[in-house]
Amino acid sequence: MRFGFALTLALLWNGAAAQFPGHRHGQNHRPRFFWPGGDNGRTVTLADNAATTETQVPGVVVYVDEEGSATRTTTELFKVVPSAKLQPTPAGGPFGNRPPFFGPVFGPPIVPAPAPPLPPPSPPQPTKTISSQSPPSSPIPKINPGPTAGNGGTKDSNSTTNPVTGVTYSPYNADGTCRSASDVYADFQQLAAQQAPPYTVVRIYGVDCDQVAAVLPAARAIGVKMFLGIFNLDGLDEQVATLVRAVQASEGGWGLVDTISVGNELINNGQATPRQVVDAVAAARASLRSAGYQGPVVTVDTFLAVERFPVLCDASDYCAINVHPFFDGNTAAGQAGQFVLRKVADVREVLLDSGKKVVVTESGWPWQGNTNGLAVPGRQNQKLAVQSIVDVYGASNPDGLILFTAFDDGWKKAEAGTFYAEQFWGMYL
Repeated sequence: MRFGFALTLALLWNGAAAQFPGHRHGQNHRPRFFWPGGDNGRTVTLADNAATTETQVPGVVVYVDEEGSATRTTTELFKVVPSAKLQPTPAGGPFGNRPPFFGPVFGPPIVPAPAPPLPPPSPPQPTKTISSQSPPSSPIPKINPGPTAGNGGTKDSNSTTNPVTGVTYSPYNADGTCRSASDVYADFQQLAAQQAPPYTVVRIYGVDCDQVAAVLPAARAIGVKMFLGIFNLDGLDEQVATLVRAVQASEGGWGLVDTISVGNELINNGQATPRQVVDAVAAARASLRSAGYQGPVVTVDTFLAVERFPVLCDASDYCAINVHPFFDGNTAAGQAGQFVLRKVADVREVLLDSGKKVVVTESGWPWQGNTNGLAVPGRQNQKLAVQSIVDVYGASNPDGLILFTAFDDGWKKAEAGTFYAEQFWGMYL
């Protein structure tokens, strides 16, 4: 082999930010490029033009800090494959014309340059405004709310144990336009009709489309709380102000809000540095407190991003992570719950406070798309995976799991890098 396996892995605390086009508010699920290829997260795939067969060999990884100084050395397993056998990725690669955000870098230690200002937001502007039509006059029968992801709570003595807390929801039509207030209300009716499980929290990601104002009446009608979100760091003050105005104008006010997140997978997607995210969480929390909100404020990222930068959870009122077994090629649908359980345990090991509350804010399985190793999309596999996640993880963490996602996201872009599955994670028609 023509490889020298003295490898330097630069942990890019101050690495350059990058904007990824074609998706709204960073909600898409790109493959997890941190140590791809293994359930233990420690198998690195490398391409060699001179290789003719696939080979696995041990190698040394040197971890360096932002100053370029070595912090620790480990031995990892490297899978060397002929370049021609690697699956093609979208133009420019899934991370644009730069190496994976936490991927291996050959050569001497890299000292990152200071992070540039964040790029302007990329979400397309909606072409339809929220309808002024009022919600139906007949309220939806309320479901008994159980404990919420952030605030805890007690259940009605006649209610059954909810094995899962919440579900994610995006108020966009397949063409990217905004769903009307009456459409949102109808969607929440459909969620209320779900008996397995009856949700107590619904998570959204942004403030565009007047979505905060649209979801709060619908949430109040069916007896759920909202996990609200700010999807990027540009115009943070304006986004917080938009959210505050919508909540204060709604009947129920802050009592309808379970949690507010600042950013979703910004580190995983290379859109901000940990320092920028931590500062944004602190700034948003201060503004929200002054507006009367006393609940949890968090940032959300993948479990792998948090393992490398636990400060994301240290700065949050609880640890909020997205865990998607589908993006691990060694996990079949029936083992999805065990995967989530293991990854939450891994995250706890790196936290300053190992007893800090951890909420899995996204976990699910696509029903259509390309196969990823042992991870196979399909309706049956989706049901199998979700049931496994609920039974294995949700049963022991009844206030710490939010499933992804309620309905398909036809507005998202189909890409090879996400196994052409990005649009097909919806659990309900």
